[in-house]
Amino acid sequence: MNKYILKAIFCSALALPLFTSCELDQFPTDSLTDKESWKTYNDATNQYNGLLAILRSDISGSNAYLTDVMSDLFNQRLTSASYGQEHSWRFTGSQFGGDAIWANNYSVILQANFILQNIGKFENSSTLSDQQKANIYNIKATAYFARAYAYSRMVTRYCKDYEPETAANELGLPIVETVSSEAKPARASLQTTCDTIEANLNHAMTYFDKVAEYNERIESSIYKPNADCVTALRARFYLYEHKFDQAIEEAETIRNTYSLASGSREMLNLWILDEGSEIIYEPLQTPDELSGSYGIFLSYNLVTSDLSNTEFKGMNPDFLPTKGLVDLYSDQDVRRKVYFSYPKDGYNTFNLGFGTQSGYQLLTFDQLLGVSADISTTSGDTESGVVFTKYVGNPTLRKQNVWYAQNYNMTKAFRASEAYLIIAEANLRKANPDEAAARDALNELRRNRFEGETDYDGSADYIGDDVTGAALVKVMQDEWTREFVGEGFRLDNLKRWHLGFKRMAAQQFQNPVLVSTHGWQDLEVEANNIRFTWPIPQQETQANKNIKQNEGY
Repeated sequence: MNKYILKAIFCSALALPLFTSCELDQFPTDSLTDKESWKTYNDATNQYNGLLAILRSDISGSNAYLTDVMSDLFNQRLTSASYGQEHSWRFTGSQFGGDAIWANNYSVILQANFILQNIGKFENSSTLSDQQKANIYNIKATAYFARAYAYSRMVTRYCKDYEPETAANELGLPIVETVSSEAKPARASLQTTCDTIEANLNHAMTYFDKVAEYNERIESSIYKPNADCVTALRARFYLYEHKFDQAIEEAETIRNTYSLASGSREMLNLWILDEGSEIIYEPLQTPDELSGSYGIFLSYNLVTSDLSNTEFKGMNPDFLPTKGLVDLYSDQDVRRKVYFSYPKDGYNTFNLGFGTQSGYQLLTFDQLLGVSADISTTSGDTESGVVFTKYVGNPTLRKQNVWYAQNYNMTKAFRASEAYLIIAEANLRKANPDEAAARDALNELRRNRFEGETDYDGSADYIGDDVTGAALVKVMQDEWTREFVGEGFRLDNLKRWHLGFKRMAAQQFQNPVLVSTHGWQDLEVEANNIRFTWPIPQQETQANKNIKQNEGY
């Protein structure tokens, strides 16, 4: 029996207090109706906490990495049973692993709607303190931001790429701005969808600004949406809409506010400990509330009876980085030794966090086990190869030292480094390109990712004035890949650039390791392939006849 996703999400939203955030204020224990769940100020904060929990789920795990798994950057191992149809571009409207992304984003939207539909009753209350009024405005701002964020993530996946000349005539998304279990909206135009996203961002900023009108301000936290998130999303979305000057303006604000992680130690802290100066927003996780493991990229074949008696049988991820991806990084690029395993003293090794929330240390795999981090083969042996290690697990998210089984990291929804790439791309794509400004942004990002014996400006990594035109565009595109691999940007970037791809050259092994079936390692996708635009979930189109399916599904 088909289930109508939007209706199912609405019904679950009313029961939200049953399963939301433990580290924040606890929810009531009973399923509540709309009227019953909005009686007091505490009810409003409970619903806010619920929205934060849904955002955390929506941002992490497969919601972040599926698009990169589909792209040219990774190869699937023979032992993997994950996302084969997506990786080989053989998925259909009835068999697609991205359906959950549609449902997750509409969960965010409907919880935001639930808040916006009810929060008004507290805005002018005379019984609230200034701090409580500021909190109410913060809740309202967050709801508007969350709605814009969810729609922005969906529009790039389920709609054709935005072109200003045709957007009014292209299909957008079903716009849902009220809470109703019976609504069956049709798809708005792409232009209307984008206008809706911009309007929600404007409302969000208005209410974040209102928070500042009170003396007792809410302390900004990277673990919750804030005004800088609005600025960062505006920059990202304006780039998508070809509003290049506006994208540059918003991105420059981020650039001037946040400093980049610099050098290997700060990069390791950023990716292992989930801390650093360039994080704008990463939803909070705790040992009691974990969301979205990255075991698809990093898992171990271990036989262990206790922590002091572990037999290593090989690395066992579902996907391995292509050789072409690894070769994009120079030896002086610190991302090479943070994002991937690397050779050291005769071993393949990588950096990880060993320990728990009570105490931990950063060390390398060979220091931990005294063996090489080689890859398991189907024959039971191991072979030398490169593993993707951007998500090795934050030790402060563990109660027990099960480093080999819990590689949870807090997914970074916005990082300052994106602003540099938006500045570079927008300057190259605007009506009157500014190549000097693009080179400056790219060089500043690279300089912070460089660690060598020479000065960056005297190294081969430096982008000189002689790099112009198409060559500079290619440098910019490759830098997007170097910086954001594994974070879900690659497919969206290719679609925005109207580029197809040929899967990059694979790592070579003597024994079978990778799927070699035609359409896996040798996959080629044209820029006009219909699967760049994902299918609307089949159960949605069957239950809501007003929703038109995308072409080809």
